[in-house]
Amino acid sequence: MSRVRQWGRAALVAFVVALIVVSFLPIWWTDHWWVRMWDFPRLQVAALLVIVCVGLGFVSVGRWRWPLLAGTAAALAWQVSHFVAYFRPYPRQVASIENCPAGRQISLLNANVLMTNKDYGRLIDLVEQRKPDVLLLLEPGFEWEAAIKPLLAEYPFRLSEPLPNTYGMILLSRLPMDGRIQHLLQPAVPSAHVRLRLAGGEQVDLHAVHPEPPLPGDDSGERDAELVTVGKRVRDVGRAAIVIGDLNDVAWSRTSDLFRRAGGMLDPRVGRGFYPTFNANYPLLRWPLDHLFVSPHFKVMKLDLLPDIGSDHLPIFFQLCLTENGSERKVLPEASPSTEAEAAHEVQAGVAERQEEQNGQ
Repeated sequence: MSRVRQWGRAALVAFVVALIVVSFLPIWWTDHWWVRMWDFPRLQVAALLVIVCVGLGFVSVGRWRWPLLAGTAAALAWQVSHFVAYFRPYPRQVASIENCPAGRQISLLNANVLMTNKDYGRLIDLVEQRKPDVLLLLEPGFEWEAAIKPLLAEYPFRLSEPLPNTYGMILLSRLPMDGRIQHLLQPAVPSAHVRLRLAGGEQVDLHAVHPEPPLPGDDSGERDAELVTVGKRVRDVGRAAIVIGDLNDVAWSRTSDLFRRAGGMLDPRVGRGFYPTFNANYPLLRWPLDHLFVSPHFKVMKLDLLPDIGSDHLPIFFQLCLTENGSERKVLPEASPSTEAEAAHEVQAGVAERQEEQNGQ
């Protein structure tokens, strides 16, 4: 066998082993960024596993073929188990409705605008076309705050905290809105927590969030703690609630699953599609980072992935119908003891991570 062929075979074996390892690595329940990052590209890793599985059928790897094929098949099945719920034949978590009673609709447009993006007009045109009741802008700096002034006449209710650190937030509403911006774990990472009054008089709680992602030198503890804290708040209040924003997490991750279980929340994407929003510039490296989750009070009228606005995120539009009394506590199954324990652990870990950062460790 030639040296080139030997090196090629060794490279293939190493690549297959690496794919198998990163497929199962997130089973390790840790907030280390280099572990949590592998929650994101499950679709892409699954596609690579299919390709190498075919490749193993044509390349002689000797006695390693069957162990590698078995490991590849197991890794592929594990990856698919995380995102299969987002294919259309899968049963929907949130039912659809076409005719919503008057005064019980709410439409929301979520847009991570990218702080350095100067193409303000594309967003403004999109908002004027869609006319959402609620507009959430993420990553706005002070230039974005000035650029959207033409929209303010249509949105008399607003909360605004533009920042130069890519975590600014502007929340605009046509509906009466009462609430405030808070900083749940980090002083430079705002979130908005408000109560909206629909046209028919019903009230809905809205939580808009944009926690930090897991990055080199910055683990996911604070992100995880913020999401779980919001989920627990939704369950404790028990009224109609919406959680929206760039969660810097994918819906199939263990953290997002814990957030939903802790809050009794539902994912409208299940059974409808992936609706990947990031990265807008690389279609083959794209996954859903911008989300909306709802309490069981709602049904879905419309869910649309919107055109590029010059950002690295695509905007996303939701139209919901409040089908139950939003002010009454919805009877939810109690969170299991294991869910409560996991949630408490995540909050404690996030607080500890924040304290370490403050101490400069």
